[in-house]
Amino acid sequence: MKTDRFHLKVIPIENILVHEELDPSNSLELINFLKKSQNLSNPIIVAALGEKKYLQLDGMNRIHSFKTLGIKTISAQIVDYNNQEEIELSSWLHIFNGDIKKFLTFIEEDSSLTVTRGNMSKVGHRYIKESDFGRLCTIVTNKKEVYFISTAGSFSKKIKRMNYLVSFYKNNLSRGALPYTLNHDNIKVFFKQNTNDNIIVIFPTFTPQQVIESAKSGVLLPTGITRHLVKGRVLNINLPLSLFDNKKSLKVQNQEQDKILLSKRSRLYEEATINFE
Repeated sequence: MKTDRFHLKVIPIENILVHEELDPSNSLELINFLKKSQNLSNPIIVAALGEKKYLQLDGMNRIHSFKTLGIKTISAQIVDYNNQEEIELSSWLHIFNGDIKKFLTFIEEDSSLTVTRGNMSKVGHRYIKESDFGRLCTIVTNKKEVYFISTAGSFSKKIKRMNYLVSFYKNNLSRGALPYTLNHDNIKVFFKQNTNDNIIVIFPTFTPQQVIESAKSGVLLPTGITRHLVKGRVLNINLPLSLFDNKKSLKVQNQEQDKILLSKRSRLYEEATINFE
């Protein structure tokens, strides 16, 4: 279904290039939910790459869960990755509870990584250097300690080192949206919202081309770093899993999806909203 507001299509999972590592903490829960509900609530988000290939922007756990259940197709909202009015690429912060001394020792075990003390005034937004020496991430503790982690090398090597860092805590992480202005007050708010956590890891923001490069190279970004904000994001399509029957052709699956969606009323919310959860 393609309208002037959105483009939804059932596509083969094998044609999707993923750009990020799997978050193991969410996958099992989602698989069990899908088994019980027999329903896909929201489509994944992809960008068309040409030659019937797609880049996963959001929905890594849904893709993995469908694969685990033996389902070969999935509903996707297709967006134009080059249109900044349609999609914006931002970042997530990683928040977790851990021993900062053990974390820093773990980091220093990789001789390619350099740890230096920093201060809050230089924490702000950064883009990653694709080559040469530069900051890889920033660590802030609830005791106002700041550490800069830097490294040299190619873009792919820097991504591998990010994955090394995240491996220390990946089974114990929460995420927070990177604010437009990052300062001491924002950091205090994150720690107040996550009272059991004491460490925040701030990664650089990537460009769409870097995300595409990562996916094509097979050197995937760590889980939960890229945050894609889609204007006109489609939610609550609530499609039965029976629609994604491997015995049905793609044409039939798309016809069934369109029939279900046309029977429902859709509404575009123009204003930003604030939800208390």
